[in-house]
Amino acid sequence: MASEHGCLIYEKKEEVVRPYVFVIALFVIYLVLALQLGRVQILEHDKYQKLADRQHYKRVEIPAHRGSILDRSGKILAHSIETHSIYANPQEIEDKASVSEKLASALGLDVSRIQKVLDKDKKFVWIKRDVGKKEVQAVEELDLAGVDIQQEGRRSYPCGKLLSQVLGFVDVDGKGLEGLELAFDRELTGRPGYKVVNRDGKQRVIFKTENPCIPPVNGDNIVLTVDLALQYILEEELDKVFEHRKPLSATAIAMDPATGEILALSSRPTFDPNFFTLSSADQRRNRAITDSYEPGSVIKPLVVSGVLQQGLISSKEVIFCHNGVYQIGRRTLRDVHPYGNLTVEEIVVNSSNIGMSKVAAKSGDKGMYEALRLFDLGRPTGINLPGEAGGMLRHYKKWTSYSGASIAMGYEVTATPLQMITAYCAIANGGTLLKPKIITATVDGGDGATKKLSERAPGRQILARDVAAGVMTPVLTRVVDEGTGKSAAVEGYKVAGKTGTAKRIDTTAKGYGNAGYVSSFIGYAPADKPRICVLVMVNKPSGGAYYGGTVAAPVVGEILRRSLNHMESIAGLSDGSGINKKTI
Repeated sequence: MASEHGCLIYEKKEEVVRPYVFVIALFVIYLVLALQLGRVQILEHDKYQKLADRQHYKRVEIPAHRGSILDRSGKILAHSIETHSIYANPQEIEDKASVSEKLASALGLDVSRIQKVLDKDKKFVWIKRDVGKKEVQAVEELDLAGVDIQQEGRRSYPCGKLLSQVLGFVDVDGKGLEGLELAFDRELTGRPGYKVVNRDGKQRVIFKTENPCIPPVNGDNIVLTVDLALQYILEEELDKVFEHRKPLSATAIAMDPATGEILALSSRPTFDPNFFTLSSADQRRNRAITDSYEPGSVIKPLVVSGVLQQGLISSKEVIFCHNGVYQIGRRTLRDVHPYGNLTVEEIVVNSSNIGMSKVAAKSGDKGMYEALRLFDLGRPTGINLPGEAGGMLRHYKKWTSYSGASIAMGYEVTATPLQMITAYCAIANGGTLLKPKIITATVDGGDGATKKLSERAPGRQILARDVAAGVMTPVLTRVVDEGTGKSAAVEGYKVAGKTGTAKRIDTTAKGYGNAGYVSSFIGYAPADKPRICVLVMVNKPSGGAYYGGTVAAPVVGEILRRSLNHMESIAGLSDGSGINKKTI
């Protein structure tokens, strides 16, 4: 009995203690919860507030509109068209299989392809870029959590192949890859803005007007010196010679001799920047600035004007040309036609190689070198285009005993087409070497302010006017009137210019072999007050004809004729030069 009584007392005590233990335990639990809540609410408030904001608020980028590229009168050459793209945050999508099926149906895509994209451990993936209005509407109606629509700009080139190697192109993200799109990518791009939006429990966006919103700063518009009408003329004539002569390549440039402004420029083969992925590097190459050639006889006026400027020779000096055959050491020089005595002027008019070799001998290697350095041969012109080559002009101390004669005929020296036409413009304008320009102004994407970039630079007077206008222009006019450039003549205008026919180096053998020719002509008009200078260079024409006077000169003549007619037709919009000066 005593034992049973003791157990009873123990059980009663246990019944009394148990509630207290339960209360204490409950108190401890509540205390721990209170401390944890206090830590979350007070000590880690900022941390969890940010997590909550991240779930309920979203910062959405507002893309800047990429600036346009315009010709000198404001015609659009490149611009961005508003489009939309579909993207997703895979971490916000619960049923990825279901979302993949719905998106595939709305966008016409393969389900497995979308599923693979959504399976990535990322917060941002593109589903489809540059979608149409119907696809945008279909995705909006689906109202899928974690899937959104981004406004973008798709680059468009409304003139297609026209000026394509100068304009370049952009990638799918709107970043410049070549040409002006690359060179002025920062100015064209602008600066994106952003807006803050609310999201509901299903992560759907709800925009509230009181949320912060910073508008984008659109990219600048770039205004070129190019005249679209002249560009069309130049490219049409370039196409004709490219189709007729079937060369490896061909280049044409038109420049204003008074300002150094590029009025038109193109090369063949070419491409359409709207479909640049279908083109080759060879088609996209801007040969006017990237490719250097041995110029042949078009260098002769530069040599003669340079040595005249130095006073090393007189334009009226008579030189015996050995009746068409002349021996220099082990080399035999020949002229196309046999000449006896010729003045220095007549040597240029008749393009006598023997006469030029003797001009070189009279001038000396240093004099010859200095003559060509006046025109900055061997140095890039500094035009605002990527990839410009500088050509080659070795220092005279590195020349051989034959170099002077070779260089006087346009060999052992290389230059780009742009360098050559820039040099000719110095003769045409009376002796001032100008830096070529292709940008005339930028228009601010924010406030619309226009910043002029092509105010005429002072340039550098490299030739006396008596040499350039008094001697060389009349000589080059005779080349067209009575010499090798007759096919460049334009009715109603005096044209000055020079032909060139240079052997191409044979890369498979020593020397020149049978690698063909580079045919060229550079001319300007009207000769006494030039408004336009044009170069055409045809690399390895086929079909038998290869002389510059036969292949290139007629093309320059036709470009000059059509361009001058166009200038006359718009004279009322110009400053009297016949070139449209109106810009936006």
